[in-house]
Amino acid sequence: MKKYLSVIPLVLLLCFVISCQDKAAMAELDEFKAQVALEEQNKAIIERYYTEGDKGKEQLLALIDELIADDYVCHFASSEINGPEGLREHADQASLSFSNMQHVIKENLADGNIVTTRCVFRATHSGDFLGISGTGEQIEIPIVYVHRIEEGKIRECWIDWDSLLTLAMQLGMELKPEEAVK
Repeated sequence: MKKYLSVIPLVLLLCFVISCQDKAAMAELDEFKAQVALEEQNKAIIERYYTEGDKGKEQLLALIDELIADDYVCHFASSEINGPEGLREHADQASLSFSNMQHVIKENLADGNIVTTRCVFRATHSGDFLGISGTGEQIEIPIVYVHRIEEGKIRECWIDWDSLLTLAMQLGMELKPEEAVK
């Protein structure tokens, strides 16, 4: 009997160690679940921004008011859009050049507060763009967006699209080499 009494402290120690490990594992699991929930929320913000924004200029402007941070910056290869007002101006210009705009999301991936979205942008060239009058032609351009989201607002965006050259060619622009000077 005395032999069994000496084992009891060891069993209690083992139970204590196991319960401490379970608490650490549960805390880690809870942290992981919170991260996944945040990433799903951020992906939903981006999906909503593009799917609802494609329904028309008024819907897009309302989403800009709701989802775009005051210090928003969007980076293009050669320019930037700053703040919600800059994005509204961009939306106004785009709606003058293109109609029936649609973003077809192919992939929407999140890592923390960064959401990377691969999509195809489709629209009808209905007004002047790059000096080319509206052609009525359908355009289709692959685009990759990378958004940084904080506190439920889009704060920053990087846009990498196929190229302006591809768009210009879809609108009928031809590339010609310069004529040699004689």
